[in-house]
Amino acid sequence: MFTILIGLVVGLVAGLGLGFSWTGHPVWASLAGVVGFVATTLLINLQLKKRLEKVFNAVQAKVQETQDDLQRQIRLMQSRNMGGKGLQKQMEKRQADGLREAMALLDGVEAMKKWNLLAQKQANTLRAQLSFQIKDFEAADKYFENCLVMDALTLAMKMTRLYKRGEIEAVEKEFTKGVKRYKDEKGILLYALYSWILVKEKRIDDAIKVLDDGKEKTEDELIRTNWEHLVNARTKHFSNAGFGDQWYTLHLETPKPIRASAQRFGGKVRRR
Repeated sequence: MFTILIGLVVGLVAGLGLGFSWTGHPVWASLAGVVGFVATTLLINLQLKKRLEKVFNAVQAKVQETQDDLQRQIRLMQSRNMGGKGLQKQMEKRQADGLREAMALLDGVEAMKKWNLLAQKQANTLRAQLSFQIKDFEAADKYFENCLVMDALTLAMKMTRLYKRGEIEAVEKEFTKGVKRYKDEKGILLYALYSWILVKEKRIDDAIKVLDDGKEKTEDELIRTNWEHLVNARTKHFSNAGFGDQWYTLHLETPKPIRASAQRFGGKVRRR
């Protein structure tokens, strides 16, 4: 908002200044005003972009540091033959602490939101993703209301929260828009999630239709396998476990406790 106002002021001053000093040339005065506005806003936005990137890069670095630390701790515990639900809970707590520290870094965006209209939404996108990962769903719901959904995983998180709140019609709307936006393999998770929801809602015929479209659009083998299970009345065999971490990131099902191999926690934070 401030960027536009300052640009308008500079443009107005430039236009009026040239108009008074070079009378009889209103076109050049108008052009000077436009150039002044554009140049000013571009310069300010460039500086803001650098400052925002610095904050977002710091958040990403903290998230990566947390993930790397979790992997080291898991390998250490496994080398000592430790595992099971106790280790799972311990690692979840370490992840939550690290991601909360990452979210705290986003406070640096507050001073810039009056200058860049999208700064707050960009920050809210990261807050929504991270809050979802640590199962702070109340906070995630709040941030999802005012964020930029720029990838299928973030949309899947939002759809999951709508489902958990019983807003099935809203889930369907988000899915319909999502598969038009994220085509081919980019939409795999959306087809997997929505078909899972339909199965849970005992809408098997609808789930079959979704998977029928999904197997053609994505050419994913697991989508096709789940479709085959449903059309052959093998509903109990329907499973998205084959999608691994990406599926478990949605917190709809719980993976097996950590045992022989290290498990990654959560999904990568995505921002565009």
